Amino acid sequence: MSTTRTLLLVCVSILYYSIHGGCNKIGVNNGLMGDNLPPAEEVVTLMQNNNIGKLRIYKAEPLVLKAYANSGIEIILSVANFQLRNISSSQEAADKWVDDNIRAYYPATDIKYIAVGNQALEKPEYGMYVFPALNNIELAVQKAGLEDKIKVSTTHGRAVIPISFFPSKGAFSDSVKDNMRSFLQFLEDHGSPYMANVYPYFGYLENANISLDFALFKSTAPIVRDGLRIYNNLFDALVDTIYSAMEALGFSNIPIVVTESGWPSYGSGENGVATMENAQTYSNNLIKHVLSKTGTPKRPGKSIETLIFALFNENMKGGDETERHFGLFYPNKTPVYPVNFSP
Repeated sequence: MSTTRTLLLVCVSILYYSIHGGCNKIGVNNGLMGDNLPPAEEVVTLMQNNNIGKLRIYKAEPLVLKAYANSGIEIILSVANFQLRNISSSQEAADKWVDDNIRAYYPATDIKYIAVGNQALEKPEYGMYVFPALNNIELAVQKAGLEDKIKVSTTHGRAVIPISFFPSKGAFSDSVKDNMRSFLQFLEDHGSPYMANVYPYFGYLENANISLDFALFKSTAPIVRDGLRIYNNLFDALVDTIYSAMEALGFSNIPIVVTESGWPSYGSGENGVATMENAQTYSNNLIKHVLSKTGTPKRPGKSIETLIFALFNENMKGGDETERHFGLFYPNKTPVYPVNFSP
């Protein structure tokens, strides 16, 4: 790609984020794996009352999309993993998905991003469908004349980039590296962000060398010295590890949107760190940090567009008990613990 085109894409990307309001409000993920969750209209009011400005929706549903019309809340709308195979092999299916779920509601419902799959690239049953599905959805968005307003990407979890003690050594896993080059080129070509699910909670559990204070933003002294860069929290280290991994493949201008980050307030085992106190500490410190202009050591002076997982505790989620206790609110809309959404 020519230098002129690269600079043009960067400028378009900066303008796009300015138009959409940037990172001045925190976001949340609204999972639906519960049998006692409030209706969408009540969720809209709850978010507005708490100054929560962004929402990730995992499944496109007409009643939900209608509820957010003229709400002032930006939406990340997902293409579910089970839909990837059909959309990857059929432009007609991609066009229909965009017609049914985007054109029918936009711009009254402010859909900012389309996330084509969730951590699908690292899952063998879905990985092969991600890139063709991305291309088909992007083409459908272009046909709708919305390519400058709605950006297309997909989310990635911790499996695609192993934790590195030094963020500057960040690198993609060998299993995804070849596909990642094409994906990053797609993002650069279309001015789309890299979407990352960033969890210091799991990083702490999986690495005995990480301290709890480092994971909770509580460290008051440098913990990691990486050349001239100093890290005192794990969140920044994980985000900068992603930047380094992209740079290692030749991509240095792609922004990161943190599509998930959170800490459970209850659960069995897990070294005893899934507590109300730790969840409150993490959530409040995360919000304060990402809404500030601190940025990360590799990208200082910039807010970090971030969505917390999750809005509600979800009683029907499987797995460990902690999976049902990542919520900021109980289904009855009372806070699980006090959170300052506008620090």
